[in-house]
Amino acid sequence: MGCRASVSCYSFNGNKLITTGGGGMIVTDDANIAQRARYLTTQAKDDPVEYIHGAVGFNYRLTNVQAAIGVGQMEELTNYVAIKRENARRYRDGLAGISGITPMPEAEYATNSFWLYTILVDKERFGKSSRDLLADLSRRSIQSRPLWQPMHRSPAHLGNTFVGDSVADSLCRDALSLPSSVGLSQRELDLVVDAIRSAAR
Repeated sequence: MGCRASVSCYSFNGNKLITTGGGGMIVTDDANIAQRARYLTTQAKDDPVEYIHGAVGFNYRLTNVQAAIGVGQMEELTNYVAIKRENARRYRDGLAGISGITPMPEAEYATNSFWLYTILVDKERFGKSSRDLLADLSRRSIQSRPLWQPMHRSPAHLGNTFVGDSVADSLCRDALSLPSSVGLSQRELDLVVDAIRSAAR
């Protein structure tokens, strides 16, 4: 079921490899957890007729239309992964040798889908920070994105206990995700690479 824990969650947001336009999926091999999840995601309704709720529930079900879109997307999964991997290869080859740019690695023990293609930008060696490069690319109408803010830095979570050291902070500071759509052409990928090379000092 794709689980390394009691429960795993998948997002089907519009920018994901497989999308239904929104929503997601929970998978578990624990019957009690599955039953509880179905209960909570169907409004925690205790009576089939009366509106009586035994807990605070949610209306978190995919519609039939969204599910049909997801099924159609699954038929393209192998092709999408192949395209993403080829795009990653082109980025890796195109960015090789640029001082201060670390292309996205792939672990020896896994096959990366390269949902996003993220590079690390060493400000000292490249001559610009990841945010400077983001601005340079934006001026060329190339959209890129920083990584998510670490949760312990979020104003909504300040003061909460966290573990670890500065790894999340340094990744947030130095990482930049490049255009990664399965619809990108070779020419568009080359434009991104050329823009990064041009931005280097």
